[in-house]
Amino acid sequence: MTRDEWSIHFTVSTDQRLFAGDGGDAGQVAKAKDGRWIYLFRPEGDHFVSEKLVNMKDQYYKLEPNVHFSPDQKWVIFRANFEGKEEVYAVELKKT
Repeated sequence: MTRDEWSIHFTVSTDQRLFAGDGGDAGQVAKAKDGRWIYLFRPEGDHFVSEKLVNMKDQYYKLEPNVHFSPDQKWVIFRANFEGKEEVYAVELKKT
């Protein structure tokens, strides 16, 4: 996992095959230069393959996105304020 892929919070799908992270900004522990993303992580051998799901460049990270998988594992659900107020969002996962 790269510094930019580090997240404030991580979650795991119920089947434990997928992981997601809510990213972070340059002022947080990882000091990520391009870490404002919702990430999906798939284990591959001894590492994760990451996929950027949502650009969080306008997120004010004092509100933590706190990602979760939907019960059917087809969506990653998170909260964000990048449109000016707190809202709940979901991003559909691609089938593999």
